[in-house]
Amino acid sequence: MDDAWNNVELTNISRRKSYTLNHNYDATPKTTCNNNEEQETPKVATLPETKTDSEACLQPGSDIKPKVTNEDVESLLRRLYGISLGEIKPMLSYDDRNYLVTEDPNIKNPLIVSHSPHGYVLKILNSLDSKKEDVVDAQNQLMLYLSKQVKCPRPVANVNGKYYSVETLSGVDHIVRLLEYIPGKMLHEVPITNYLLYNCGEYLAQIVKNLKNFEHAAYNSHKSTWQLQSVPNLKEFVYVLSDVSRRALVEEIIETFQQKVLSQLGSYEMQIIHGDFNEQNIVVERFGANEQDYRVKGIIDFGDTNKSPILFEIGIALTYMVLQAKNLESGGIFLAGFETVCPLNAQLKQNLKYCVAARLAQSLVMGAYTHSLDPSNEYVLVTQEQGWKLIEELWHNTLDTIDDIWEAAADHYLKSSVK
Repeated sequence: MDDAWNNVELTNISRRKSYTLNHNYDATPKTTCNNNEEQETPKVATLPETKTDSEACLQPGSDIKPKVTNEDVESLLRRLYGISLGEIKPMLSYDDRNYLVTEDPNIKNPLIVSHSPHGYVLKILNSLDSKKEDVVDAQNQLMLYLSKQVKCPRPVANVNGKYYSVETLSGVDHIVRLLEYIPGKMLHEVPITNYLLYNCGEYLAQIVKNLKNFEHAAYNSHKSTWQLQSVPNLKEFVYVLSDVSRRALVEEIIETFQQKVLSQLGSYEMQIIHGDFNEQNIVVERFGANEQDYRVKGIIDFGDTNKSPILFEIGIALTYMVLQAKNLESGGIFLAGFETVCPLNAQLKQNLKYCVAARLAQSLVMGAYTHSLDPSNEYVLVTQEQGWKLIEELWHNTLDTIDDIWEAAADHYLKSSVK
C-alpha cells in the first residue's frame, strides 16, 4: 500500500552503492487463470538470502517513513539523474516519500536518454523496504517486463546505469529510484459506473495473464505486512482499535481467514501478483461522448508485488471495488469482467468473501496504526468510514448470501444491453 502517484498535493517544496541483477523470463503464453497443470520452471537468478519474518514485516512502534528535506530531494535529482528542476510537488504516500518532478526545459540533460514528456516520480523508500534490495530489483524488472504489454511506469537508470541506489538521508539508509510519470485521473476521482467496474475486472485479468510466467528469485521468499498471508500478524496491532466490538470483529475475521483460507494455501495456484489494485493506483481516461464514461488506462505502484495465490489478487481488488461503489453487490460486476478473460473455479469463488473481509481488516487496522504514529497523514484513513460499514455488513448480514448476490449481479449485468 505504497502510494498514490497521480494524486498530487499542490504544494511546492552521500551516494553509497547501486545494483542491478539479471535474470531470464519464460514468456510462454497461457490461456486461463486456473491452469494448475505442470509447467516448465522459468530460469531465475540466485539472490542473497532474504530477511527473516520479523525483519521483513512491520513491527509495532516502528516509524519507517523517510525524513527528507526539499534540499535533499533536489540534490538527489541533480546528482543521480542530472535533472535540473522545473517544478517539484510532494505526492500522497503511505510510508514512502514520493515527488512529482518536471525538468527545466531550458537545460539539456545527457544522462536520461529517452525523456518522459509528462515528468517523473522520485521515490524514496521507507527504511523497512530499503533493506530489501533484491525485492526492489524484482519490482523494477517486473515494471520493465509488464510495460511492454500494459501501461505502467518504467524505471529510469541513474548516472551509474542502475535502476536504484542506496542513499543515506538523516542518518538512515533509503533506496532511491526514479519512475516515468503516467498522467491521468485516478479511479477515485471519477464516477464509478457499472462499465468501469467491469472494465477494471477485465484489466486486472489481463495483468494476471501477462504476469503468468514472470519470475524473479526475490519473490520466492519475500514477505510483507500487506500480503494476505500476513493477516495473522494483525493481532499485534489491534490494540489501536479503541472500540471493543470492532476489535472482536477483526479478531474473529483473522481466525476464520486462517481456518478457511490460509489452511488451504497449498491448494491454490500461485504467481506474481500486483497486490494492491485499488482506486489510488488505477489510472483512468475518458472515452466516448458521455462525460461519465471512463475506462482503465494504466496501473501504478508496484511496491506490494509478491508471489501469492491468484485468489488473493482478486480478493484484494474486489475489496477496493466495493469500497468505491459503496455497496457489496457491485463486486459481482467486477467479477464478471474478470471472468470474461480468466474464468474462476468454484473453490476460488467461495473463498473470495473471506479475502475481502481480511483485506478490509488489514486496511482498517493498519490505517489506524499508521495514523497513530503520524496524525497529519490523512491518506492512511481513506477507507475508514466506508470500510467499517462494509465489513460489518458483510460479516454480520451477508456472509452466507454474498456469493449468490455477486453471481446475480454479474448475470444481470451481462444480460443487459448496455455495459
